[in-house]
This record gives sequence, structure tokens and C-alpha cells, in this order.
Amino acid sequence: MIYNFLTVRRLSPRAMAQTLAVVVGVAEADVDVADTGAGEDHRDWDAPVICGYHTVDGDLALSWDVYVTDAVPAPPDEAGAALRIAELSGTTVLYPAAGARPSAYWAAAPDGTVTRVRVREGDDDRAGPVLLSVDAAEAPLTQLPSARVELLPEVYWDETVPTPVADAFAAAADPGDTAPAGSIRRRARDVLTVWERLARRAEADWAPSGRYPHELYLHDLTARDDLAELLAGAGLGDDAALLAKAVDELDVAFRTGTRDDDGVLLGGITRSGTAVLARGWWWHRRPLRLPWEGGGS
Repeated sequence: MIYNFLTVRRLSPRAMAQTLAVVVGVAEADVDVADTGAGEDHRDWDAPVICGYHTVDGDLALSWDVYVTDAVPAPPDEAGAALRIAELSGTTVLYPAAGARPSAYWAAAPDGTVTRVRVREGDDDRAGPVLLSVDAAEAPLTQLPSARVELLPEVYWDETVPTPVADAFAAAADPGDTAPAGSIRRRARDVLTVWERLARRAEADWAPSGRYPHELYLHDLTARDDLAELLAGAGLGDDAALLAKAVDELDVAFRTGTRDDDGVLLGGITRSGTAVLARGWWWHRRPLRLPWEGGGS
């Protein structure tokens, strides 16, 4: 088992060893902790738990690289270990989420809060330890008071949402997936996929996470604008009927998860007031439950 942690507070090597021992269920003597910049001669490479650490600057203090050998039975997963370290040591612990974005981190706080955060790295030319800042979090974190509290749009953009209707349209309209970028069929496939992702989320009460930023909601509505434009034109030829059928099916799903409010919600969010009524019917509706409420957006 390998753990990668960033901690807000700087723990002593002794405190790190004591904490890791409790977390993975071994004796303190079975944990080797050392600064990675201090050389390797003094390390106990046969220890069941090996932790190298180095200093970072900014909102975070230490980076931990922990290797738990097979000699340790059933160590906790990374998320469980991070939460337990936070509880025992009183420091907020960050650990990686899937992906390579700055927001590909989770944070576990001593009070039990677990939330996504966005970590930014400072100037690479800066001398000394790397500078790391946590500029946003999806829930308040006492030890990171400068982090804005907001939903992180890129987290939800990366979520996997099945799109069987868009996939079926693409298979029928472009079976060899040879339509060039910028072509009308490629555009139809792409905007239909965006619309299906939104419609499926709305229909399923914003699964998989139960949350969705309003910035992405507005972005996705413009995909339905694009579909209306495509359906009104003649560029799709025989595939127009396929697209119309697909859009009709997804419109039903979207209506299931929304209700008509005469554009009041979106008129306010877009600051366009009653002008939103000049747009398509999808702009006149609101989610049955606002998925961005409580996220700071």
C-alpha cells in the first residue's frame, strides 16, 4: 500500500511515526520516518512501514510518501488513513483524487470533514521548497481559511455519466467515427452528448454526486440551443430525423428533473430578467432541487 499525503501542519518525525503506527496497526518501532533530503544511510529499509517526507511552503507544510509493506495485514485505504491521521494529529490531510488537474485532491479535516480541494503550485523558478496554495474547497476547512468555498466545476465535468442515446446517434450517423472535427455530424454528436449528460443528471437528482455547479448547468443549456439550431437547418440530411428522435427522448428526461418557473431562476442567474423568456423552453425551467445550493456558488 502506498500513501501520498500533504499536511497543513508540520509534525515531528516522532509524531509522524506514532500516528502511522496507530493508523496501520503496528508498533512505533516498525515505522521508519525520515527527511528525504537527509540521505539514505540511516534508513531502516526493512521496516514494515517506511515514510519519507519533505517540506513544502504556502498553505501546506509537509509532503509524506508512505510505503506499507505486505508484512502489515489489511492496512486502511488512502482515504481512511488520511481521515485517521487528521483525527489523531489534528492536522488537515490532503490526498490525491483521480486525474491530473489542480483539483485532483481530497482533504480530510480533524473534525471529520472530507471534501474536494484545488491545489495550485507556485513559480517553478522559485528557490527553496515548492509553494503550494489551496485556493478553493467545496466545504469550509478551518485550517485553510483563505480557500474560497465553492463547487469546483472541473470535478463535475470529469464525472462519468452514461450517454446511451448520444452513443447510439453517433453509431448510426457516423459508424466509422470518421467525421472530421468541425463537421456538422461531429458537432451534433458532441452537443447531444453534453445535453444527455445534463438531462440524465437532472432526471436522477444530480447523480452521481448529488451536486452540480450553476456555471456548468448554464453551459450545458447552450448545448440544447445548438441542437435547436441544428434541427432547424438542413445540414444533417437523412440524419436529421435520428437527431430529432434522440433530442425528444432527452427532453423528456430533462423535463422529469425540472419544472417550469417562467424563467425566474435563470433570468436571475444570468441577470437577463424576463429576456430569458425569448430563449428556448429549457431556459424557462428550474431543477426540482438546486444542485449548487450549499456549495458556495
